[in-house]
Amino acid sequence: MDFFKHLRSKGSTYDGQGDERQGFIDNVFINLEKGCLLQRFPYDNLSTAAKVTVQEGQQMVFMSEGMYSETFLPGSHTLTTNNIPFLEKIMNIPFGGRSAFKTTLFCVSTKRQRFAGEDAGWGVGLTIRDYTLSDEGVTIKVGAYGSYEFRITNAIAFIREYSGTEHAIYLDDFAEEFSSAISQRVTTAISRFFSLRKTSITDVNNYIAEVADFAKKEVNEYLEDYGIELTKFDVEGINPIESDPNYQRILEAQTEAGAMDLESRAQARKRQREGYSYQQERQFDVMETAAGNEGTAGSVMGAGMGLGMGFGVGGVMGGMMGQMAGNVASAQPQTPPPPPAPMQIYVYINGQQTGPCDEMALRQLHAQGQLTGQTLVWKAGMPGWAAASTLPELAAFFQQTPPPPPPPPVPPTM
Repeated sequence: MDFFKHLRSKGSTYDGQGDERQGFIDNVFINLEKGCLLQRFPYDNLSTAAKVTVQEGQQMVFMSEGMYSETFLPGSHTLTTNNIPFLEKIMNIPFGGRSAFKTTLFCVSTKRQRFAGEDAGWGVGLTIRDYTLSDEGVTIKVGAYGSYEFRITNAIAFIREYSGTEHAIYLDDFAEEFSSAISQRVTTAISRFFSLRKTSITDVNNYIAEVADFAKKEVNEYLEDYGIELTKFDVEGINPIESDPNYQRILEAQTEAGAMDLESRAQARKRQREGYSYQQERQFDVMETAAGNEGTAGSVMGAGMGLGMGFGVGGVMGGMMGQMAGNVASAQPQTPPPPPAPMQIYVYINGQQTGPCDEMALRQLHAQGQLTGQTLVWKAGMPGWAAASTLPELAAFFQQTPPPPPPPPVPPTM
């Protein structure tokens, strides 16, 4: 029986009583044309016991009395009160063991879809916040583009929220509105990614896959209410607008930082070859400055010699110190160094802090047995309290000295 003569009803439905159709529909199936997302069955009356065949990549939805009542998935279905409960309410004159009833039937494609031509991908212009220059960030104009695929996952939601009672929807008809919705959501998602991750625009190409996953998830949360999901979402590029002044500032800052980093690494290699550290290099600079200043050369010289000997920098330090000593000696007479500063040491005794104590007070505490090698002490410059025996200033207090030797034995008398 040639029961379906019109693949598209073009807005018309038929009651099945004219010349175009005789009798009841016994077998219903719809071959959707390529690019067709939704097709409404052109007849508005079916019969109980009719057979409905849903093909792979389709869902069929029945609507009765203005309400979407049932969804049929791929397979063969017979219309009975078991699978369409509202049939129990239909009161019609039986005809050959069947009853005719009014209904609306929609066929929806659930295949993956992709737009063609100008609508094949997505592209947006947006403003993101970059945190390279400061914790507050600066705004930068960028352009982003990519591609996507989608499919309808919930036929009832798609009909209710998008198509309504339209008789047919094709991919081309759907493209403009859908692409606009995608662009709005993608713009928001990419901006949120930059704000949450604080990623620099100059590093974003290292995170393209993460941006795509983040945007896909956020867009799908929005599309769920429409019965649609993105099956594929690619970000092919996120490019800053070259003329944006904030972008130029970021490039300049990173160029300067890169140059400083290269110079630092070169200096580190030089120090490694010549056998001294960064701290020792700073001491060299201080001493060279002092050698050229007649007013402070003598006092700094003494300190420099002590530091040089303490660091043990070998031939490099020795040669430099020798040259500096000659320069200073020829410049002015030698003067004695200033006297050492008095001891200012805190002592922790009986759960209380005492001090600062000078050398005399410390000796008294030691003599009284209150200051031992294990007593905790602290002075300026120490990171924390330490045992008294570890301080060079107090080491002499705890050195063990042997007692005087006994007198020689007296020889026995005869």
